[in-house]
Amino acid sequence: MKDKQQIQQEVEKTLNSLDNIQRAEASPYLFTRVKAALQKEEKSFWTIATGFLSKPVVAIATILITIMINAAVFFNAPSSEAVQNNQNGEQIFASDYDLTATTFYDATVDQQ
Repeated sequence: MKDKQQIQQEVEKTLNSLDNIQRAEASPYLFTRVKAALQKEEKSFWTIATGFLSKPVVAIATILITIMINAAVFFNAPSSEAVQNNQNGEQIFASDYDLTATTFYDATVDQQ
């Protein structure tokens, strides 16, 4: 183990090394280079597309068009009579082309 005087000398030497310390300074043109690099941001397709789609006018227009399409589909839905006629037509088509299928289900369960 080192004696107290040797440890004290090492502490003093370490503290004295901090006496001549100065503030770090950057290159005088660093700020302008960083600013120019930020302004030179690349305009890719995705940057332009997200910029366009993030506009409130585009978002509201998209929502309104979606609501209009849904309303048109809802109000032009076939009536129950038309659906029934279509089902009858399908049954007639199936019987004409002998497309009736008979399925047998075996309800017995094998117990082991």
